Amino acid sequence: METNEIISLQKICKHYNIPFSFISSLNEYELVEIITIQKTQCVYKAQIKDIEKMIRLHYELDINLEGLDAIYNLLKQVESLKDEINKLNNKLSLYESF
Repeated sequence: METNEIISLQKICKHYNIPFSFISSLNEYELVEIITIQKTQCVYKAQIKDIEKMIRLHYELDINLEGLDAIYNLLKQVESLKDEINKLNNKLSLYESF
């Protein structure tokens, strides 16, 4: 695995001024995946956008971890439904062209 695809939790916590326990709690709820490389806990950089959303929801809107879990899962469902709608629209467009 290349190191440019991951970022240490220490850097994330320092940058966003959040406690390590917050990221650890997100991991317990399976909202982020923590990996350990050479005794350093890290996350994939692709997860940072989601982590930023959860930081804002938790610290700015005072949503608890259970609420974050529900919101995150609903957002994933909405995204999946949007993808399905796009696929169906593409199929429909194909058939309408005949």
